[in-house]
Amino acid sequence: MLQTLLLLAVVAQSPAVHTFRDARRSYTFYESPTLVAEPRPSDATRAAVLALDPLATVTLERPTMRLWKVRDAAAVRAKLGALRPVFHDVASGAGRLRVPLGLVCGGQRVEAAWDEVLARSGAECLPDFWYVPVLR
Repeated sequence: MLQTLLLLAVVAQSPAVHTFRDARRSYTFYESPTLVAEPRPSDATRAAVLALDPLATVTLERPTMRLWKVRDAAAVRAKLGALRPVFHDVASGAGRLRVPLGLVCGGQRVEAAWDEVLARSGAECLPDFWYVPVLR
């Protein structure tokens, strides 16, 4: 019984895998099970995140984006539709972080839901990602 519970805990924290294609190749990203992004941070969203997960902590705050560490990113995003997933380049959670904001189609930026960003990516449209700044 204990082994089953431990296995379920590991599976619950495994990152979801997403892909998108451009004209040349396919890219794979791993969704963070514990990070969510808040575009256009506000006091109201801060209060809502903390109401859903009182142990949530801000890991990065910029004028245009706030990153939160929560216990269950998918559950928090399901309740707060304005939040976006955070993707890693590798399954371990290492590598560059990126947040899908929208699409670039024909040279024009278009806002889109994060799942639409990945679904519509291809030769005509590419994802518009916000990248976490590299601090040195």
